[in-house]
Amino acid sequence: MRNFMFDFDGTLADSGEVCTIATQKAFIKNHLPAPTKQQVLDYMGLPIETFFPMLAPQASSKVLDQLFDDFRMYCTQFEDSGTKLFDGIVPTLKSLHDAGKQLFILSSNSSTTIQHHLERFKIDHLFNEIVGSDMVKNFKPDPESVNRVVHDFSLQRYQSVMIGDARYDLQMGKNAAVQTCGATWGAFNVASLRDEQPNYLINHPQQLLKI
Repeated sequence: MRNFMFDFDGTLADSGEVCTIATQKAFIKNHLPAPTKQQVLDYMGLPIETFFPMLAPQASSKVLDQLFDDFRMYCTQFEDSGTKLFDGIVPTLKSLHDAGKQLFILSSNSSTTIQHHLERFKIDHLFNEIVGSDMVKNFKPDPESVNRVVHDFSLQRYQSVMIGDARYDLQMGKNAAVQTCGATWGAFNVASLRDEQPNYLINHPQQLLKI
């Protein structure tokens, strides 16, 4: 592979607790039943604009907008202390970069938040492009994010792989006709990754060096 497209949360960074806490606090603040940790983690990989309405189907658009704002407020409070890179991520990214591979992040998180963390971890220089949910009209599993970097960087699809911890990442990759790789180290539901029958299913970041 020459082109590596990564999800961020749950794939590069361990941030599941931040998302869970921020979601539960936002729901409670808006007098809605707080979802369980399992419910939140099962939707990890989708933007809040997609999965909050699923968790609160009775909520009006006004309430949903307030939920989004409150979630982002709570994330800002907890994201630095609650977000860390998974073991093995930094040396793997550096090895791929040094080998001349092109690295991308395609995330349901905002590009501003991702850039903040990349700079905080001092790995922003390793990536060619970041595509956050604020930069596309159609969210995962729609292939828009993948198609965008394929077009902008003139990538060959057969030399490109989408790497993620959630089924939505793999579905997006398949919808864009690129290779797919399930990352089990941050996955909430490994069985759901297997069900997608990815080209690769790996347990450690270093295994990316062999594909």
